[in-house]
Amino acid sequence: MSKKIAFILAGGKGERLWPLSRENYPKQFVEFKEGYSLFKLTLRRLKPFFTPSSIYIISSLDYKFTVYNQIESSDFLSKKEKYRLKENLIIEPVSKNTAPAILLGVKYLEDKISDGDIIYIFPSDHFIKPLSKFISSLKKAEKLASEDLIVVFGIDPLKIQPGYGYILPEGSKVKKFIEKPQNSLAKKLIKEGAFWNAGIFCFKKRVFLEELKKYADKIYKPYEFGWNKFIKEFSKVPKDSIDYALIQKTKRLGFIKFKGEWTDLGNWESFLEFYSQNKENYTIGKAYLINSKDCLVFSPYRLTVLIGMRDSLVIDSPDALLVLKKGKASEVKDLVNILKKENKDIVKESPTVYRPWGYYTVLKKADNYKVKEIGVYPKKYISLQKHKFRSEHWNVVEGRAEVTLGKKKFIVKRNQSIYVKPGCKHRVYNPTSKILKIIEVQIGSYLGEDDIQRFTTY
Repeated sequence: MSKKIAFILAGGKGERLWPLSRENYPKQFVEFKEGYSLFKLTLRRLKPFFTPSSIYIISSLDYKFTVYNQIESSDFLSKKEKYRLKENLIIEPVSKNTAPAILLGVKYLEDKISDGDIIYIFPSDHFIKPLSKFISSLKKAEKLASEDLIVVFGIDPLKIQPGYGYILPEGSKVKKFIEKPQNSLAKKLIKEGAFWNAGIFCFKKRVFLEELKKYADKIYKPYEFGWNKFIKEFSKVPKDSIDYALIQKTKRLGFIKFKGEWTDLGNWESFLEFYSQNKENYTIGKAYLINSKDCLVFSPYRLTVLIGMRDSLVIDSPDALLVLKKGKASEVKDLVNILKKENKDIVKESPTVYRPWGYYTVLKKADNYKVKEIGVYPKKYISLQKHKFRSEHWNVVEGRAEVTLGKKKFIVKRNQSIYVKPGCKHRVYNPTSKILKIIEVQIGSYLGEDDIQRFTTY
């Protein structure tokens, strides 16, 4: 009996969902609703159909600890399942888009996947419901894939959307697949009965490799080498999506229509369309809308009020506010490109940064001081370190800390504080089974994260 393997692609940057999505904390990891990120929702969807040992996550080194944090904070996973999923993280040597990323996953499991096993590919940034219809589609796809087809999942098109792939089916096979057509061609394809491509794929290992070699030999070529040389050669392969490199070219496509609700949350308008469900407005967080219609407000941090507004989208983050009219969501990416040229860190850095020991969130930043919330996971250490240019004042607001200052150790409890002078070796340990939270105030002439001399690792 064939095995089922799932690859979750979690390396994208999601620039169209700025300011919540940043280069160091992209949209798949942002908690959009009820404490769940798109990545967590993906894991939760897959759990009923796959064993944790058969779910692999493909991402970049930049997101390694963010992925760990997302897994660790998923309340629907057992301790054993969390351990297994973290062990199954596959790190891309360099980001090369989805076709090389999938090949990397297949190569990583080369000896563990037989030619008859079924591989599923899932993006990590989709909303899909209900679960029952999703699972039903996966079962149907497995049958088609067993017939040596590469299965694509079709979605009823709601409108002309040139940013999607279009599938023109012929029974359970595909007559034509066009990736990102112009508006005129997209309109024609919809009239002919085309579906949107959901970005989910299903195939046998052998079929994928045969077709990739046939249609994208430059991407496939490193697969013929051993693992070490494969990794060295990986940086030389062309960047390309699986849609352009393979799906648009192969003649071995199978088709499954997904009958549930789906969105890839490509921009803020798709978020509103998916969630509003014909309501006048949709809000997340703290918002009042008075005499306003067809508006989206995302404001989890502070109260946002709209009065007499129409067709408006307001997205609030700790360090940036975005306001735009419906119909202009695609221009957010243009804004991000402008900010990049001005070397704006606000495009790259989220206020919250994850580390192996926990996280920190920048609450306030000025020329000579910075305020952070620091969270240390149970039984975790922050490395032994010292700073040349700044002092640090710590106030424990939740939990209990074991603090090392020079050669002395102190227990610091809730509502107690401690001072770390410049040049003093120090570290923090959380000896408890609950998270430790500290408010840190840095004061000094230079407050960059590179003013750290470490003496031990995490």
